[in-house]
Amino acid sequence: MEQIGFIGAYDKKDLLINIAKVLSNFNKKVLVVDATMIQRLRYVVPRTNNGANNTFISDYLGVDVALGFMNLNGIAQYLGQNLNYDYLLIDTDNIQTLNSFMLPALQKNFFLTSYDEYELFKGLEIFKFLQRPIEMYKVIYSANITNKEDAYLDYLIKDTNVTWKKERIIFADTINDRKAILENQITKEITFRKFTSTYRDSLEFIVSLIAGDNIAQSDIKRIIKSM
Repeated sequence: MEQIGFIGAYDKKDLLINIAKVLSNFNKKVLVVDATMIQRLRYVVPRTNNGANNTFISDYLGVDVALGFMNLNGIAQYLGQNLNYDYLLIDTDNIQTLNSFMLPALQKNFFLTSYDEYELFKGLEIFKFLQRPIEMYKVIYSANITNKEDAYLDYLIKDTNVTWKKERIIFADTINDRKAILENQITKEITFRKFTSTYRDSLEFIVSLIAGDNIAQSDIKRIIKSM
């Protein structure tokens, strides 16, 4: 089982569901863990009757989603078994669950942000409390990122324990992509036909980083194109 962290105040729920759905097409079992303070996925996935009212695992369009858990032990106890997943995608926007899920020890962590001041500085606030070094992929949502903006983000982390991996992922954050996300939410399906080619390329790249040598990038491209 491989665990991957997704860190920041940016709304990551749709991207994580999309990533999980692509991986599931390769017979990979994926659990999306919403360990954020806001818990946006709580208002998306159907509630189950098992366990405590605010702690449950539910299926959303073929993707397992865990809500209300503070660590992996809690998830295992809820399931009554070992975590039988190929990938755990852990979404956090706070230092408490970042530490309780031990994200700094993971090999793959992604920091997601736009240049909206709230999303940027709320996400960066987490870094002030990091007690150990962490290396992350930088994922930027911007219609027109410039070298100046990129350098600004590098400047903001200079006194923290964060370093960036060499790969950088950019989502153009276009009106068409936002419309496609909303349409998927309304129709309760996951399809990429109406997303821009830029979004599909970035999704392909981030899935390939997660899958590594387990799945060929050409096969990831084929699956995304077919959905």
